[in-house]
Amino acid sequence: MNIPDAPDIRMTEATGYPAQVKWPRCPICGQECETLYKSKNGAVVGCDECIETADAWEEMDHDK
Repeated sequence: MNIPDAPDIRMTEATGYPAQVKWPRCPICGQECETLYKSKNGAVVGCDECIETADAWEEMDHDK
């Protein structure tokens, strides 16, 4: 008797994720993301999709 796997099992084997995966979204830009960035007071300020890092020494205004 050959019983096929359930759809979620087939999807998990093919992609590594079940069919009903709902990715987290950034509340700022709305993109699916893996990392959210928060300020010290706990407010989300962005994610790995909408925030980029910068070197503080390069960004500092040397004329002041």
